[in-house]
Amino acid sequence: MDVPPGFVAGADLDPAETHVGPFLRRDTAGGVTTGLLVGPQHCNEHGTLHGGVQMALADYTAGSAARFGMGSEGTMTVSFDARFVDAGRLGDWVEGHATVVRRTGSMVFVEGRLLCDGRPLLSFASVVKRLRDR
Repeated sequence: MDVPPGFVAGADLDPAETHVGPFLRRDTAGGVTTGLLVGPQHCNEHGTLHGGVQMALADYTAGSAARFGMGSEGTMTVSFDARFVDAGRLGDWVEGHATVVRRTGSMVFVEGRLLCDGRPLLSFASVVKRLRDR
């Protein structure tokens, strides 16, 4: 499988996300979709997408959704809850989708899912702290 059109390396990746991924993203008027083409380096000993890689992509997805439309404001995850639903496999294209449930002056509440061909792999909820004065 190839990377779908419009996905590029996230300019907002930190060193850990670059190392684990690289994670890709596609920005639209409605928000951000993230993605990962599963390579051998992303798999566990069973040949499936490692749970830690899934959680890292989901965390990147939540942060991307939280920051969308906020300019250069930074964020930091303060709470993350994940439920594994299915396994991704070598060669799969995995997409992350998230929705901001609520934004306050200091926090952003996000819910989302990782999908492979419309099949859910992981659902998550996250609370992200806004870092206005970095």
